Amino acid sequence: MILVAGGTGTLGSRVTQQLAKAGAPVRVLTRDATRAARLAAEGAEVAIGDVRDPATVRTAVRDVTTVVSAIQGFAGLDPNGAEAVDLSGNRTLHEEAAVAGAQRFVLISAAGAAADSTLDLRRVKHQAEQDLARSGLAWTVVRPTVYLETWLAILGDMAAKGAITLFGRGDNPINFVSADDVAALTVHVAESPAFDAETLEIGGPENLTLNDLARRVLARHGSPGRVRHVPLPVLRAISIVLRPIKPDAASLAGFGVVMDTMDMTLAVDTARAAVADLPVTTAADLLG
Repeated sequence: MILVAGGTGTLGSRVTQQLAKAGAPVRVLTRDATRAARLAAEGAEVAIGDVRDPATVRTAVRDVTTVVSAIQGFAGLDPNGAEAVDLSGNRTLHEEAAVAGAQRFVLISAAGAAADSTLDLRRVKHQAEQDLARSGLAWTVVRPTVYLETWLAILGDMAAKGAITLFGRGDNPINFVSADDVAALTVHVAESPAFDAETLEIGGPENLTLNDLARRVLARHGSPGRVRHVPLPVLRAISIVLRPIKPDAASLAGFGVVMDTMDMTLAVDTARAAVADLPVTTAADLLG
């Protein structure tokens, strides 16, 4: 049995679908049963629980041989979500999995995860990686770049209302990867001990700016809408001034600054070098 934690999210749902389609026994750990209804109809078991609650995790990992953790707390409203979910939640997952007799753990991290990263999420993901390496389980870390599907959905929602607002200048090249491609890699390594103790970074075939992506989305929607920008100085001010009173908004503003100023490309796609025949999905493929 393979447990997919975060199995109803952008990546987790795709991993679950691919495993179920291949006939693998798969269980989804989710806080919301309604979100997992479609996956249950496709053959997945559903375990209701929260990685912040060890008791529910203990139930979810019963009879599991492999855990895939696609959880993430950065996008939630909890300003401490990254540490509570990505760090403490993953620790609970692999500790309970080890006690239950699981053998392997696949952690979805983030490209560029490092102890000295300027981005909170990347620092927390790196800590989670280090925790997992000390767990005693066989492990593989998958580090994707930014999901195309996530940003196409965000920009598409704005385009439908007639205008797209970007944080910053929108001219920074970003490597986007399709969650479908990352799911294919995740399923492959979850079923193969050949990648034990490996960290694989995976990206897509294109570096695009948010301005590029916004224009493509507007064209796809047939919208004459325009692209507006929140200036970087405003974002920096928001990230500082709102930190004591609205830390979630401050965190998002800070993330906007990072995406607009730091290197968001991928130097070496180690996953595609190691795994042959992974799908290569472009923005044009998804936009149609």
